[in-house]
Amino acid sequence: MIKIMILCIYALIFSLFSACSTTSIEPAKPVVTFIDLQKFDDQLGLSLSNVKEPVFVNFYSPITPNEIPPRMQKWLAAVEKSGGRIDITSPEGEPTPKDPTIIFSIFGSMFSGIKALIAEFDEISMENTTKSRDANILLARNTQGDLYIQKIEFKKRDTK
Repeated sequence: MIKIMILCIYALIFSLFSACSTTSIEPAKPVVTFIDLQKFDDQLGLSLSNVKEPVFVNFYSPITPNEIPPRMQKWLAAVEKSGGRIDITSPEGEPTPKDPTIIFSIFGSMFSGIKALIAEFDEISMENTTKSRDANILLARNTQGDLYIQKIEFKKRDTK
């Protein structure tokens, strides 16, 4: 009788744990919209690991290049730390500076923020998902002429 009760207790505990662990797993997508939640990290990591073509990150509201959210900075830092490049594409029709240091001085606070955050995140996980990717920050101008990030592209790294 005691054995039957113990088996029933184990069965009850097992069914409780299995009911709790049934979470829906979203499929990997080539476009992920940024939201400052762990869910974004999970979705972007899944997409970078499983989607072969470029993965784009869109934003619900415009952000300036100097106001990249810390969660997004961590992903860009992981690209840089894993040997990838971070490029910046100016809006169409705007002159591109010939000296790349001009671009980096414009976005200096963004890159210093990225470097400061390198030590604060799970390096192994993010670096593994970004180890074969470069990032391209695509800029645009709104109707008032303000510069904002249109989207960020994580593309396969050139092997040249």
